[in-house]
Amino acid sequence: MPLPNFLIIGAAKSGTSSLHRYLMEHPQIFMSPVKEPNFFALEGQQVDFSRPAMVEKILPKLATDMDAYQTLSQDVRREQAIGEASSWYLHSTRAPARIRHHIPDAKLIAILRNPAQRADSAYRMNVRDGWETYATFDDALADQRATWGHIQLGSGVSEAGLLLPESGAVLRFIR
Repeated sequence: MPLPNFLIIGAAKSGTSSLHRYLMEHPQIFMSPVKEPNFFALEGQQVDFSRPAMVEKILPKLATDMDAYQTLSQDVRREQAIGEASSWYLHSTRAPARIRHHIPDAKLIAILRNPAQRADSAYRMNVRDGWETYATFDDALADQRATWGHIQLGSGVSEAGLLLPESGAVLRFIR
């Protein structure tokens, strides 16, 4: 089964889901039917979430071994471009090397967003989905780990938004 020849590595809450959906409509593009498999961020890792809502929503989508990852492209037919979208790649220190190893010629699409707007959007989504434990955005910002529990790929609203770690992360991909 073929591997992707392009990846969307944009920041969470920056439009990656919309771009993924739009590209799925193009007849010459195959997009993984699963958004956010996060293979290159999590390859070989045992993933454990502390919050039941995250286990139910995120865990089933993750691909942590090559066999599981390759099944995402089992329906590729004659499409010229094969893509996948995972925002965790932008925060993962391991993803750039893994991408270079497995798909060295892949094109990368990095989407960024105003960090203050992104942090607010992340907070609102987490409140909606029942993941947020803080009553106000200000309280969530005060705690770096307010949103993501035990994930070590960039945690909390402030780190995921206001501190803009992806500015440095993008540079890891182009070195």
